[in-house]
Amino acid sequence: MATQLRSWLVVPADEPAKLAKVAGLDADVIVLDLACAAPGAKAEARRAAAEYLGSRPAPSPGIPGMRRWVRINPLGSAHLREDLTALMPHAPDGFILPRATGAQQVATLASEIYELEQTSPAQHNSVRIVPQLGDVPAGIMNIGQLIENPHPRLAGIAWDAETLMTSAGMRPFGKAPHRWPAPVAHARAQIVLAARSAGLFAIDTPSSVTRDAELFRAIATESRAAGFDAMFARHPAQVAPIGRIFAPNAEERERASAIVAAFQAEPEAQVVSIDRRSADRAELARAKGILGID
Repeated sequence: MATQLRSWLVVPADEPAKLAKVAGLDADVIVLDLACAAPGAKAEARRAAAEYLGSRPAPSPGIPGMRRWVRINPLGSAHLREDLTALMPHAPDGFILPRATGAQQVATLASEIYELEQTSPAQHNSVRIVPQLGDVPAGIMNIGQLIENPHPRLAGIAWDAETLMTSAGMRPFGKAPHRWPAPVAHARAQIVLAARSAGLFAIDTPSSVTRDAELFRAIATESRAAGFDAMFARHPAQVAPIGRIFAPNAEERERASAIVAAFQAEPEAQVVSIDRRSADRAELARAKGILGID
C-alpha cells in the first residue's frame, strides 16, 4: 500500500461515545471492532459499524485520509457471514481476521469477500485482509503458510501478545520494552520476518499503557526499532506518538529513493544493488510505501 498506514486505532463498534470521537483524530486507520462485542451486542455493533462506514466514504487510493477497516468475528463464528453481508455494501478498505490460523483461513475469507464484492460498490479485489495471529498458538506455528504463496488480498500481518500469552498459559511480567516471555518474543520476531520476506506490512500488538506517556513512547520506539511498520492503538492518546515514531527518518527515505531509482533503471531486474547492498522486489514495495508512491 502506497499510503503509509502507521496508527491503527481500534474502536469497539458497540460503544457510540467512542465512535463519535473518531472524526477529530489523526489516526491513519480506524478499526471498527465487531469481534469484541458481547454476543447480545453483535447486531447493534454491526449496525453501528455499517452506519459509520456509510456516512464516511473511503478516500481514494494514494490520497491521505483515514482508512476504514473492520475487525470481524472469526471464521467459524455464526456472526461472520452477517458481518460481511452488512459491511460489504459500504466498501471497507479491509478486514482484520482474528483467531487466524493459516493460509486456508485467508483463502476462505477471500472467497466470501469475492462473492459479495460482485454486488457491492467496492472495486474488484480492493478489499484487503490482515490476519491477526496469537489468539491461538497455531496461528504463529503456521505463519510460514501465509507467505509461501501469499494471497493477493493479503496486505499485512498483525498479532496480539496478550491473547497469545493467555491462550498459551503464559503470564506477563512487566510492561516495559523487552519484557516478553521467550515464546512471545519468538512469535513477535516471526511476524516481522514473515511480513518482510513477503513484502507485507507488520502491525504490532496494542499496548495497555495509556496513562504513562513516557513509557508508551519507549514501547512504540522499541516496536519501530524491531521492524514493525505500524501499531494498534487502544486509546486516542496513543495515536499521535505512533504517527511520529513510525514515520520514516531521513536515512530510510534516502535508501527508499535509491531503491526505487535503481528499479526504474532496471525494470526487469528481480534484485538490484545500492551501495553494495542488494534489494529485491519485496524491498521495492516497502520503499514505495515509505515514499508514499504507487
